[in-house]
Amino acid sequence: MVYNIGTDPLVTELLAYFHRKLNLELFSEITEMIALFVAVFAFVTPFTLGYDEIYDKLDVDKILADDALFTSYINCLLDKGECSVEHSADFRKLIPEVIATACAKCTDIQKTNVRKTVKALTEKRPTEFDQFRAKFDPKSEYEKAFTAFVMASD
Repeated sequence: MVYNIGTDPLVTELLAYFHRKLNLELFSEITEMIALFVAVFAFVTPFTLGYDEIYDKLDVDKILADDALFTSYINCLLDKGECSVEHSADFRKLIPEVIATACAKCTDIQKTNVRKTVKALTEKRPTEFDQFRAKFDPKSEYEKAFTAFVMASD
């Protein structure tokens, strides 16, 4: 008589047990990996999806009303002077991306402040505005989208 291991109820039950056990362990590992991914994503997202909210606290109206202060920011951003005023060195680094993405990573407050600043620059300082365009969008590849952003009101 030939013994068939596949028909033995004990072997079948053991195989089923190990199959369930392996699937539970695999499920547990996958669940842990997903939890880790979610945790990392939640931590990293604010750093990759938006600009620091510290810029929201900047008093743009005060800057635009103070001609010397406004000039200091302009000179920094156009590499004509030191970046000694609040956040000006950061803005000089961020401006190319802000223009290229039409402020896609900006908070609502930052969008409002960028719009105010660009409008003030075009009205009060058209020569410097032209220098900004030449420096940050020399091929006018972002002009249409950025202008649409500036004219919008969200």
